[in-house]
Amino acid sequence: MIMKSLVTLIGIIALIILGTLSHALMQDITDPITGRTVRDKEARRLAIVGYALCAIIAYMLYRYLFG
Repeated sequence: MIMKSLVTLIGIIALIILGTLSHALMQDITDPITGRTVRDKEARRLAIVGYALCAIIAYMLYRYLFG
């Protein structure tokens, strides 16, 4: 029971951190001098990979808890 709670807690913390970082990478970059926004394609790719990892972690956590 303690081990299951610990794995669940670590999985939820990993989901929150990874989801937050992926969301931050999806935002457009604003140039402070000109005020124009620039779309960063590499950061968006990393964000999509981060979202995919979030989905995999959530699925594995679901299988661990209810499987």
